[in-house]
Amino acid sequence: MKRVLPLAILAGLGVGATALAAQGDNPYESPEPNVTSAQLLKLPDTAGCDGTRSAKVRITPPTGAVLGFVRIVVDGREAARMTGVPRAASATVRIPQSGGRLTVSAETLGGQRLQASRVYSDCTRPPDTGSPVGGGGEG
Repeated sequence: MKRVLPLAILAGLGVGATALAAQGDNPYESPEPNVTSAQLLKLPDTAGCDGTRSAKVRITPPTGAVLGFVRIVVDGREAARMTGVPRAASATVRIPQSGGRLTVSAETLGGQRLQASRVYSDCTRPPDTGSPVGGGGEG
């Protein structure tokens, strides 16, 4: 009788684990929805001018939209590449102090291509205050 009890418990655990797995949304088995770049790719509005000058790119695919690849490029150089992204992910990349363009491109397993891009300002020169400069010759 002592051997039967552990086997019954193990059999019950196996059934419970299978039921839990069946309840979860498997992104690979769900139909792929139509998606837009704005839904999936989130770029920060600004990248601070502190010493590290970084930008955090967020990727948020809905259930069923599995990204085959995500490519992050800063000023023409690949900064990060991710493959097989079924759920939310993020990548932090450095932006040069002199400013630059951050471009994120991705493709779903269903063939939908997505792209987002943003230009970040130059931190090496002082910001323009917008006040007019007197040129003399008045009065």
